[in-house]
Amino acid sequence: MYAEIASDNIKDKKAMLTEGKVYTLKRFRVLKSKPSYRPVDSEFMIEITCHTLIEEKSGHQSTIPLYTYSLTRFSDLPTLVGETKHFIDVIGLITEVADTTTLQLANQSKPTTRRAITLRDNSNYEIKLYLWGQRASEFNADEIYTIGQKEPVVAIFVGLLMKSYRGEHSLSGNTACWWYINPNLPEAHTVLANLHGSFQPVQHTAMDQQPPIPQLPPAEPEQKTLEEMFSISPYDFPPQGFRCTITISRIDPSISWFFPSCNRCSKTALPDGSGYKCPHCKCTGSKFKYKICLIGTDGTDEAEFVLFGDMGRRLVHKDVKVLLRSCRSIDTIPSEIASLVSQKYQFTMNVTSKCFEKPQRSYEVKHVNCAYGRQTTVPTIRRSTSLSLHDKQKSVLAIGSSSDFSESHKNPQDEISELSEHTPPPATSPNVATLKNKQPPPDHPVDTKERRDVRRRLSLHTDTSGQGTSKHILPDADSLETHLHPTTRSVLSKTLNNYYPHNLY
Repeated sequence: MYAEIASDNIKDKKAMLTEGKVYTLKRFRVLKSKPSYRPVDSEFMIEITCHTLIEEKSGHQSTIPLYTYSLTRFSDLPTLVGETKHFIDVIGLITEVADTTTLQLANQSKPTTRRAITLRDNSNYEIKLYLWGQRASEFNADEIYTIGQKEPVVAIFVGLLMKSYRGEHSLSGNTACWWYINPNLPEAHTVLANLHGSFQPVQHTAMDQQPPIPQLPPAEPEQKTLEEMFSISPYDFPPQGFRCTITISRIDPSISWFFPSCNRCSKTALPDGSGYKCPHCKCTGSKFKYKICLIGTDGTDEAEFVLFGDMGRRLVHKDVKVLLRSCRSIDTIPSEIASLVSQKYQFTMNVTSKCFEKPQRSYEVKHVNCAYGRQTTVPTIRRSTSLSLHDKQKSVLAIGSSSDFSESHKNPQDEISELSEHTPPPATSPNVATLKNKQPPPDHPVDTKERRDVRRRLSLHTDTSGQGTSKHILPDADSLETHLHPTTRSVLSKTLNNYYPHNLY
């Protein structure tokens, strides 16, 4: 089994343990082993807590093995690229040791040190091993070089991971890694026996110390609304994405909140027998990760937001395995996820591959910038209900061109405009005064004389001979209608009937 000390207790408990000594442990917890980064492939692990009692024992060193390892052949290493289920242990002949170099990695804010070591197995297969950070500094390269000039140096490295960078496979050792030089083990004796008394001295590679390459600070994402981001093509999104402040309005129940993720390429693994297999890299190692699909709005528009892996854990504050154990069915949305509705966040996001296939917008959350807590209301999308003049004109044109729009729906005034082009002018064209669309109030009845005057006031005739205004001539409706085209007269009659009560005539 392997044991872990919680971060809060490392300072007190680590000083009580020394490699190579035997101890009695009391008052510890036994838990299920973690699915990844396991030093040994066991079902259970020990958790050392603040209550754990540690007592050193003597006289048991000969009965308990000093080394624990599970060696992997060099020929099998390429198949373990990206495998994080458990660490890798190897044994090999050290043929080359390099000085430490300083590198600036993209995922770290500060420069880190690295040391390269070359290992060779019995079949003359060589592979690079890179030690990082503190482990790179702790490896005594000068001592290894001195020993390697007189005799072969065989080493067992435990707690490694298999990596691939630009097509080159290599082993990587970080804080979980350690090594044993020329151990008194059967596997080490086998490596020495295959050399048949001859060996190649260890080579020392001096690396030129170069100052770390200055890295330009990443561009800050610009704050945008959902409506503004929708107007930007997915092909024009910057690498850093955009920031947006939204409120979660609902959760999409049609998309599962977790998925089996391939340990090598992190893509979705498909069921294969009793386990899962990645269709892309053919890896059979997988673990469940978050894939929370949320619908959010900022009042200008609505969009889909997807949180994968650690981003989902930051919102839920629980491991995905805990939620899986608490769910009665895989279709059930846990209460921890359902409670995200009405929560307000500021996200840094970028488009997903779905945006390049469909017009709907889907964003992957890259960073949770700020959490504002639960809101009393969810913003309502503000959509304009009034049409501009240009839009109204287009609507009228669209209706006018429709084949199923009947003539009975036309405005009478529009009919007069259409017919005026085909109507010959009257023989005499009296000036017609502007008609006012006002009806007399119902509580003020009009007597018979006023009704007759309304009919005559439809047109006013003025003398234009230059001698002043002559006597007003008020022709009756019958004399006015005789000057109009029959079709225009019919339309005018309909119009007058709509604007004036029939009893006025």
